[in-house]
Amino acid sequence: MDKPKKVTFQPEHYINREISWLKFNERVKLERVRDRLLISPPLDKSPDVTVSGGQEVVIALRAPLADSTTYTFNLGEAVTDITEGNAAADLTYVISTGDVLDSLAITGTVIDAFSDGPEPDVLVVLHSDTDSAGFSNGRPAYFTRSDKQGGFHLRNLREGRYRLHALKDQNTNFRNDLPNERVAFADALVAAGDTVPRVLRMFLPLAATQQVKEAAVMPDRAWRLVLARPADSLGLNSIDREGGTLSWVPEWNPSRDTVLFWPSDTTLLADQRFELTDTTGVIDTLTYRPARKMPFNTDVKYAGTEGDRISFIASRPVRSIEQQKLRLRMDSTTVTTNQLKKLLELDTSLVKRRLVLTKDPALDQKVVLELLPGAVRDIYGGENDTLRLSLGSAMAAQTGDLKVDLSADSLRAINGPFVLQLVNAQGGVLRTEVFQALPHKVDFAGTPAGVYTLKLTVDSDGDGRWSTGSLTERRQPERVFRQKDQVNVRAGWEVVVDWSLADH
Repeated sequence: MDKPKKVTFQPEHYINREISWLKFNERVKLERVRDRLLISPPLDKSPDVTVSGGQEVVIALRAPLADSTTYTFNLGEAVTDITEGNAAADLTYVISTGDVLDSLAITGTVIDAFSDGPEPDVLVVLHSDTDSAGFSNGRPAYFTRSDKQGGFHLRNLREGRYRLHALKDQNTNFRNDLPNERVAFADALVAAGDTVPRVLRMFLPLAATQQVKEAAVMPDRAWRLVLARPADSLGLNSIDREGGTLSWVPEWNPSRDTVLFWPSDTTLLADQRFELTDTTGVIDTLTYRPARKMPFNTDVKYAGTEGDRISFIASRPVRSIEQQKLRLRMDSTTVTTNQLKKLLELDTSLVKRRLVLTKDPALDQKVVLELLPGAVRDIYGGENDTLRLSLGSAMAAQTGDLKVDLSADSLRAINGPFVLQLVNAQGGVLRTEVFQALPHKVDFAGTPAGVYTLKLTVDSDGDGRWSTGSLTERRQPERVFRQKDQVNVRAGWEVVVDWSLADH
């Protein structure tokens, strides 16, 4: 499909008339034109776009154009050929209602502030330097959308200085007026024609008041609540329950905006109502509704090794460990348990779900630890199935040593403190290290073989977790760096990563 021919526009044709036709050398059709057509600056009413004669796309305006203004019409991939469905990619044309065709530009990239990944298909808007309230209750002077890599290019701009924002526009009205709309902003005014690419980091501002965004009962009976704001403490008060004793133990995520509430008793708990409270009073009324039958067994999984401490995670809080149901085998021979400093013990820092075994450093032979059925019993009466774990020299054959050498490649120093996380393929954080300054060396010894990513947070407020930004206070979210290449930890290998941070 050839590109459309160049069209000349006459000012008297702008209002309520067919102002443009784009002629193609084959029959075409329109797809999702309402979603894909971008007109910058925006018009009060979207034009009508139709196909005429099979080979012409006709655009009829339904609102007047401003005088002495350059307009960009971008149809994206809305026009496709009928035969094969190929799109006329980047289909754009520009007109001016004055004697000058504005040609300045502003470019940059939009990224997610928490993950450091690209933000495709978000609105990038410009308001004049005198329009301080336009982002919330007005219309932009110019706008575009980010591409698949998060890049944006605002073209055909009039000379001047502008306020630059990005917006995940939930109601397609070109303004930030909903609490669930993610935003980004440039710290300073941006001049049209400035050749320095801008980086906008998108975040969801904290809600004005606390609220429950999601509530779901997990298969193992924890009540998972996702909050609009981080919380220091929460309580659950029963509305329907009569008699008996019920308590809840909270298990928080690092950012304290998600909590697992573990009930002490699941008997007759389904469909009961509870008030969720904080220090200000009642936040919400919630109903406990399990979606599936609880698994019969407690699942116990290997969770990593640090030094001589080997960790396991149980799927439910643990009530007891039956030491007599632990077996230590060397080759095919059962050996005495005094070859370990300690057997399994509970680490109460994770609501009694983490089990820790301290290994004798001298134990370097092929040794297997068995957890027989019933070795671990959870608070609901469930028991583990058989689990076997190789220790000693066999453990080294299943894990590798990951060493990270961190430095800053920047003309401006990056100040700490910092939180470094080793993230697995499922997004779970396997290892964490907090440190104060760069350069810094980290040794994640005994890392299970697998593919990981490295994530570094500049913990500006020193609270040990990532903090979002504030549009009203003009405070950027905390910086996150994610290493570009994945880290492949191989069993028995030492992997060294030299990571130089660029302050982009």
